[in-house]
Amino acid sequence: MKTPHLIFGLAVLFMALSACREITVRTIVNNDGTFTRMITVSGDSAEAFKKDLPYPLDTSWVMTSKKDTAGKEKYIVTYTKHYKDSEELEADISRDTSWKKELVRHIDIRKRFGFFYSYIEYKEVYSAANPFTALPFKDHLTPEDIGWLTRRHSIQIPSDSVKSKAAEDKALTYLVESATAEVEKLLTDGILKLNDPRLDAKRVPEFRDSIRIALSKDKFREGAAFIDAYRKWTGNTVVDRLKELQPPLFREFEGKTRFLENLLTMEDFHVEAGMPGLITGTNSSALSGNRVTWDLFPMAFLLEDYTMVVESRVINVWAFVLSGLVLLGLISLLVVKSLKR
Repeated sequence: MKTPHLIFGLAVLFMALSACREITVRTIVNNDGTFTRMITVSGDSAEAFKKDLPYPLDTSWVMTSKKDTAGKEKYIVTYTKHYKDSEELEADISRDTSWKKELVRHIDIRKRFGFFYSYIEYKEVYSAANPFTALPFKDHLTPEDIGWLTRRHSIQIPSDSVKSKAAEDKALTYLVESATAEVEKLLTDGILKLNDPRLDAKRVPEFRDSIRIALSKDKFREGAAFIDAYRKWTGNTVVDRLKELQPPLFREFEGKTRFLENLLTMEDFHVEAGMPGLITGTNSSALSGNRVTWDLFPMAFLLEDYTMVVESRVINVWAFVLSGLVLLGLISLLVVKSLKR
């Protein structure tokens, strides 16, 4: 089956958008588990000051800006806020009023005591965001495909680009197939709910190909269009009764299509974590000193959860001092006892 080129109003689904600005979300973690989060935006004056960012901002953030000496008419804008714990940050995220409020995101920064050493872990998870799950994606994409989509496989030679593009095409086909299955189910459930003998729910699968083609060509933008199309295909005007159902039959589906469009046109951004002490483990492939980075982009967490984790170890100086004092005391006690003998 030929891969469709349009879905839900997106002219190019997986092609990278021309980057107008660069965004970095940096978290600097302290020894006690508190942290400072900075969002830095680099771009021209029209883009750098836009507050459509990966995380919501309010007046509690401190904003600074400066001219970027590396580029003409370029600016660097930085927003900074200190947090006492990750629960405070998650509370901020829960107040997001943009479309990103539908993204399921969890951040956990915790300290684990180990006497001589303490261990601090930074963990951030973006849950799988695909709204069309009527069909399991693992039946349509292989683990190898997922590796190309999420960039776990790096493109190094021309043949890698071919494999990456093939994986994107398969993902696009899967989205259309899964959305088609959902439309088919909605029409079937709606007809059964009406319980009108003039409508036969068993006929819906006959129009699966028509639904798929219409979706891939962006023919359905409003819920009523699905019903109008089905009436046209069947030649049965009683189909219009589906518009009487409350809540509207395709209201949730419309929300899913809007979310998918927003998700797949979301700007890529960098996530950076600066850890105290010595980094002992991370799933990042970019490690420099005590800092690690990840590149976050829509396909990274479309189908599977995307987890960013790093752990570091800090020395508890007081524990070594205390142990030294105790050891010195024991030695002194033994010396005194020896002298008394």
